[in-house]
Amino acid sequence: MASSLESGWAVGINTYAYIWRMSARETLVHLADRGYRRFELLVNAPHLWPESLDRAERRAVAALLEERGLTIDVLNPPSLDLNLVSPSLQMREMTRAHYRRVIELASDWQVANVLIVPGKTHPLLPAPAERVWGWFSEAVEELDRYAEDKGVRIILENVPMAFLPRAADLMAALDRLGIDRLGLCYDVANAVFAGEAPERGLRMVAPRLSVLHLSDTGREKWDHAAIGTGVVPFAAVAEAMREAAIRVPTMLEIISPDGDRDIAQSHQVLAGLGWEAPPSV
Repeated sequence: MASSLESGWAVGINTYAYIWRMSARETLVHLADRGYRRFELLVNAPHLWPESLDRAERRAVAALLEERGLTIDVLNPPSLDLNLVSPSLQMREMTRAHYRRVIELASDWQVANVLIVPGKTHPLLPAPAERVWGWFSEAVEELDRYAEDKGVRIILENVPMAFLPRAADLMAALDRLGIDRLGLCYDVANAVFAGEAPERGLRMVAPRLSVLHLSDTGREKWDHAAIGTGVVPFAAVAEAMREAAIRVPTMLEIISPDGDRDIAQSHQVLAGLGWEAPPSV
């Protein structure tokens, strides 16, 4: 599914909508049968969990990727049970250990990127900023070294509940870390819910952007709904992509009990704004 300026931006699928119904391998087969070739796998038990993935299943997924000509661009562990800036040393160590297992899996499957959510602080009385930064920077530096050894890149995402919720926060963090290999995933729904105009944020992160997440949301309820059902200004996002000449994998991160329907609806809307047309199956 290579894209060009003439054919439109490529569209891949984040598997979030399928985590309770199918394993990662079953989801890849299902979506490949619907014509998709690029993916972001959500690392969520029982859908996909490296610590409980046996060798046979690892080999089966690798064989499937080769046989069907599929690419996994990102492994994405959600932040529900993970926190790199927890005040608990044990929680931070558990989180880092899990990320190392995800990095190893990415290396096995030749996945370019492992997504990391910066971490969450206490919403009412957060730890002192320098202490949070110390926990974060120590973890990212360690994980980046491990990822480099495995041929994988770490990318950080803007998440409203994390301690680096906006584009400027992430760019400042990258400058402070000084690690050129680190990339960014920019999520337009997360940006809107965090009070940021996504077209402005996208222009800001463009020099370090590795992956783009697309879904819709309102301002009162955080969502990753079908495109066209919320307030995300997708036409402005498309214009910002043209102006900044952005050519990175676009992942439809639709969280829905009817993923097939809402992904198809969302892709159709995107096709009218400059993304590639939905597959014909």
